[in-house]
Amino acid sequence: MENSLLDRARPQHGDDRLIRLVAGIKAAAPDRTLQQIATQLEAMHERTPRGGTRWHPSSVKHLLVRAERLGLTFRSSPQSAS
Repeated sequence: MENSLLDRARPQHGDDRLIRLVAGIKAAAPDRTLQQIATQLEAMHERTPRGGTRWHPSSVKHLLVRAERLGLTFRSSPQSAS
């Protein structure tokens, strides 16, 4: 057996689609909470970046922060960040 088969997998960078999807959901409905976005992603049968089926508000927040860094969203008032 080839030794490289047992090496750690390289990080996946294919979740840009999820970043854009979450940014689009937030842009379309800016008052939607992180939990509401997570629930919507579950209803859409979207997999998490790690391949899971259960979305958490913290996962959505992480993607929104990444979207902001990429210039896909803008930071709104602190009340809507929950």
